[in-house]
Amino acid sequence: MKRLLIVVLIMALTIVSTGCTSSERAFLEAYKKTMNINSMESQMTFNASLKGEGFSQEQQLVVDEISNLLSNIQISMAQRMTQNQDKTASKAYVEMNMNVGGLIVPMSVWVDVNMASDSPKLVEYIKMPQMLMSTIYPEKPALQYIVYDFNKIIGEQMNFNELMKFSKEVQPKVEKVIDSYMNNFDPGVEVIKSKGKRNVGGESLSIYEVKLDDASFKKLLTSTVNYSLDDEEMINFIKDYMKFVVNVATAAQEGQISQEEVANEIDNLDKQLPQAKAKFNELMDSIKDVKIIGDDGIVIEYGINKDGYIVYEAGTIDFRLDLDALNKLGNANTTTAEPVKGVLNLKLNYSSNTKNINKNVEITMPEVNEQNSIDFMDFMNMTSSYSSVGVIGSSDGPTSVYIESTLNK
Repeated sequence: MKRLLIVVLIMALTIVSTGCTSSERAFLEAYKKTMNINSMESQMTFNASLKGEGFSQEQQLVVDEISNLLSNIQISMAQRMTQNQDKTASKAYVEMNMNVGGLIVPMSVWVDVNMASDSPKLVEYIKMPQMLMSTIYPEKPALQYIVYDFNKIIGEQMNFNELMKFSKEVQPKVEKVIDSYMNNFDPGVEVIKSKGKRNVGGESLSIYEVKLDDASFKKLLTSTVNYSLDDEEMINFIKDYMKFVVNVATAAQEGQISQEEVANEIDNLDKQLPQAKAKFNELMDSIKDVKIIGDDGIVIEYGINKDGYIVYEAGTIDFRLDLDALNKLGNANTTTAEPVKGVLNLKLNYSSNTKNINKNVEITMPEVNEQNSIDFMDFMNMTSSYSSVGVIGSSDGPTSVYIESTLNK
């Protein structure tokens, strides 16, 4: 988990940390201000496309099937969020609709967090498609919600006081890291450019564009990671996060990393950084001639309103995966009988709009009972009979049953 947050932060800085021009500073200031939003509503749409070439006839059939499926899927999400000034209590609601060739697959999620009360709370309510729930639980026709009670599942293994403390302290730490990058980091690649004013949804916005091709993406990523592994603020952030992991896990289960081991890892971090840096640079050098960003590159537009918040975002990310070349990199000292040869082009498109920033946003949690809800662990135990890896991702599990049964009506 700790490594995931660190990777996400580095990748975010890879996109937003681009030197010290006036345009770049204006964008970064808006980025920091947007991080401090306490309530808002947003709309987002997402779709993907996949193309493949150079595969065997049998493999190409599989690629074509996946391509046809992706081309018929569009995801739209409506989100509402509100939190207190201390960021110790928050509520969120996301309504998602997946359009599969005209078939609408709905799902909603509510999140209720309160780390400031005497009884800390972190609960998710997930409303699943009715047809899916009826397939799994035909004997419970009123069943709609899966309840994920973090406190109930984790129990005494979680120190909520440390979690509350971290939730209050993490944002200033992230802002300090961003300030360090903004003032000291220059990757030598111009990434963010001001595109002037444009009317978006009836509002005049200042538009900033991030544009990267394969070469500039690799150069920016290499520069960012190398700088991160030398930057004192970033290293301190990583250490603070690792200390949080140690303090928050008060009852580590058998087989998990112990607090003493994590403490030793913190102490040894400085010693490990040169080796990590060398391995990363070795990896980047090995893929310098392997194209991973397609011809359309990475193009993301950000719109900043008159109050200095990022309220609009639209982007295209074009990935190019040469499986034969990547397989050779991963198996430099081994041989494979039948390596997969072919090139996949995966293109992701999305757009989002934000409104009602720091205004009164109402979120009402659903009323759940024994008839209309089921505990998350009970749900997972039930769905394990469909697939050894659970519902999501199962080729013959309830999700597939739901889509197929609905399409066949």
